[in-house]
Amino acid sequence: MRHHRRSNKLMALAIVMVLFVFSFMSEAAARQRQSKSPQDIYKEMVLQLEELEQRSPQNQVAVFKLRDNLNKLYSHISGDLTDPFNKQGQLKVPDQLKGNDLYDPCNGLQDDQLKDALLQVVRDHVSVGYQRAQDLVFSDVDNHEGYVECVYTGRKLKTSGEPSATNMNLEHTWPQSMGAVGIAKCDLHHLFPTDSKANGIRGNNPFGDVDSAAWEEGGSKTDKEVFEVRPEQRGDTARGMFYFSIRYDKKIDPKQEAVLKRWHREDPVDSDEKKRNDRIQNFQNNRNPFVDKPEFVDRISDF
Repeated sequence: MRHHRRSNKLMALAIVMVLFVFSFMSEAAARQRQSKSPQDIYKEMVLQLEELEQRSPQNQVAVFKLRDNLNKLYSHISGDLTDPFNKQGQLKVPDQLKGNDLYDPCNGLQDDQLKDALLQVVRDHVSVGYQRAQDLVFSDVDNHEGYVECVYTGRKLKTSGEPSATNMNLEHTWPQSMGAVGIAKCDLHHLFPTDSKANGIRGNNPFGDVDSAAWEEGGSKTDKEVFEVRPEQRGDTARGMFYFSIRYDKKIDPKQEAVLKRWHREDPVDSDEKKRNDRIQNFQNNRNPFVDKPEFVDRISDF
C-alpha cells in the first residue's frame, strides 16, 4: 500500500516536472520568436521559398508571385526592404546623404585588413535565385523607361521582362567557369544585360586592352584572348569584379587587376551606377562598397 502511494507521488512529481519543463521551453521558444528581427524573418521566408522553388519547379510562377508579395509586405513593415539591421535589431540605413556607419569599421584600414572588413559588410546578402535575378535585371534593375541596354554594345531592347535568351541574356562579369557558382551565380552586383552574341564572344576571357580586334561593336572589342569593355561601362565592370573578389574570396590575376584599376579611374562612378546600387540593395540586401566608396580601390594593393 505504502509502495503504491509512493509510486503515485513519484508519478505526480514527474508529471509536474514535465509540465514545468514544457512550460519553460514554450516560454523560451516564445521569447526566441519575439526576439527575431523583421530581417531574420524575411531571410527565413526567402530561403523557404527558394527550397520550394527547387523542389517544385512546376510552381515557379506561383513562387515568384509569393516572393513579390513578401517583398511588398517586408517593405511596408520595415520602411525599406533592405535597410540593414544592427545586432540590436535597429535599422542602420546606408544613406550617404544622411550619414551612416556602414563603412565605419573600414576607417584607416588597407589591403587584407580592409578586405576582411568589407567582407563583413557585404557577406550577409539575400540570394534572390538565378531565375529571379534574370527577371529583376530586365524588369527593374537595368530597365529604364521600358528599355534595357546591352552593356557591351549599347544596343537597346524594349522589354518589360526577361527576353528570349537568343536576343539578350545575363552577362556574368565574373565567369561561371571561374567560380561564379551557387549564390555567386545570381549575385546582382556582377550581372548585367548583354546582347547574346556579344556575351558569347566574350565567353570567359579576362578583361584587358585589345590592339588588334577580331571582333568589335559599340566600343567593346576582343582579340579572342582578352575582352576590352567600351569606355562608358568599363568602370562599372571593374567595380563589379572588385566586389566579387571581396565577397567570394576570389583572386584577380595581376595583369587583369592593373587594367581594371585603370578602368575604374577612367570611368568613375556616376548617378546611374549609384541608383543601380540602390536598386540591387532593394532586393539583395547588400551594396557594392566600391560604388559607395571608390577610394577603397586604391587602398587595396592586391585583389
